[in-house]
Amino acid sequence: MREGKLHSGGHRIYKISTGIPCLDQLLQGGYETDVVTTIYGPSGSGKTNFCLIAATKMAESGRKVLLIDTEGGIAIERIKQLSENYLEILNKIIFFNPFTFAEQVEIFEQLKTVISQQIGLIIVDSISMLYRLELGKNEEVFEVNSALGKQIGCLVEISRRQKIPVLITNQVYTDFDNRTKVKMVGGDLLKYGSKCIIELQKLDNGRILVVKKHRSLPETKEFYFKILNRGIEEA
Repeated sequence: MREGKLHSGGHRIYKISTGIPCLDQLLQGGYETDVVTTIYGPSGSGKTNFCLIAATKMAESGRKVLLIDTEGGIAIERIKQLSENYLEILNKIIFFNPFTFAEQVEIFEQLKTVISQQIGLIIVDSISMLYRLELGKNEEVFEVNSALGKQIGCLVEISRRQKIPVLITNQVYTDFDNRTKVKMVGGDLLKYGSKCIIELQKLDNGRILVVKKHRSLPETKEFYFKILNRGIEEA
């Protein structure tokens, strides 16, 4: 954990390493500990990789990671590539694997009871998959949106009160008014709850990361990156 500059509100900002040197530099130290950071982008853009790298870095520091995997995308083989001490890393990760949105709701209802000082990072990968599936089969749209809103509120409260960084991934959909653009699933619920929003884009010549929102950075910043066995590097 690193001590940062005084925030405009008068409190100090603490950060954890992202596990990616070029991203640490871009974010002036890493992910902030008292906010929710959202990483969104299309399938295959690298969202889960960013989560696993952050989880590995935190576990290597000796603290535990609470990981809610709604997509079944957490590959043990990938963690083996990221760390030679993968067994120690896995022992530091507490996995939750909901298969339905109702199970996701139940996990969030219990979340505060499993938080302890040993937890150094919370990851939700992704916040929106089971939510989208539930919207497709449930006519009570308001209730589903309300449940998602409560989950985001829970994460915001934990990050602010406990100073535990929260990293979530989110899916995208095409904007029907402008098909060249994509939007985050969940819309304003995620925008308002996240103090840091990072977009990943897949281009013909590679991938690009764009910081879309950040309370400490004065303007949008970006860099091209590539995914390697040992992690992520600037391209």
